[in-house]
Amino acid sequence: MLNLRQLEYFYYVAKYGGFTHAARQLPFQIQQPALSIRVKALEEDLHIKLYRIVGRRFQLTSNGEYLFNALKPFFESLDTLEHHLRGETYGRLVVAEAAPMLILKDHRKALLTFRKRYPDVQISVLERKWTDLLQLVSDGIVDFAFGSSPEVYGSFSFEEWTETDYLLLCPSNHPLNQETKISLDRISQHPLILLEKGTADRQHIEEVFSQKNLSTNIIFETSSYSLINDAVVNGAGVAIVNALWPQPESTNGWHTVNASHLFGKKRIGLFRRNNVHLPPFANDYLAMLRETLNTSQKVISEAPHNN
Repeated sequence: MLNLRQLEYFYYVAKYGGFTHAARQLPFQIQQPALSIRVKALEEDLHIKLYRIVGRRFQLTSNGEYLFNALKPFFESLDTLEHHLRGETYGRLVVAEAAPMLILKDHRKALLTFRKRYPDVQISVLERKWTDLLQLVSDGIVDFAFGSSPEVYGSFSFEEWTETDYLLLCPSNHPLNQETKISLDRISQHPLILLEKGTADRQHIEEVFSQKNLSTNIIFETSSYSLINDAVVNGAGVAIVNALWPQPESTNGWHTVNASHLFGKKRIGLFRRNNVHLPPFANDYLAMLRETLNTSQKVISEAPHNN
């Protein structure tokens, strides 16, 4: 049977990249030689090699990597678990969303409610490129994140929260507004305004055009929906956006056409690491965000889209 203390020794050695650093960082006292003996005993019990020393560098074997990743969620959750069992509600919550934000952009109400209920919990809200988001979740740098559904899955799960249409955003007098069913070929003939590279929408839109062997004339790219709106209203070109995008402030000068028959539906949801138990305050925050999202979607559905 595996010895929990031995597993704990190995976890910290792997976490801190060697015996010397681990002996200094451990939450209990143990000398470096004794720590080395305990990990070697674990190797003998398992009949496998967990690490090797390359030069003076500590390096996990493939078996060591597997064991460390299996142990990581358990030991990382112990501190939070202890505070929860004592009835203490303090800690830190790190949340991220792919830029530009769609779920967290309207989270002010949820944040205020959360702060009243958990005044001693520090919360960080980050905006990152979609291409970096999954790695942040997998590495445990963020507790959970929001973004478009991934093509592949790793050490994380995806839970869909909502789906929305893709829209073609045009100046109000644009010829595409008069067409009953827009084609990719017709869109490709006009100057395009898109989100910057590295965003999920940009990657998806470019893939759709590429699959049809169509080239595009992208005249402007940005991470800002407001700049996209301004460019379209001022007649610079047409944009492909999703239906959760913040509409232009003016109700004049723009028009949207549903383009989901070309680009499909955009699925947005929650990413979280597998086998990691979030503290109760994190689950409460998610519930608050869901309520905020449902309210926002109701407002959007009732607002005019200049269709």
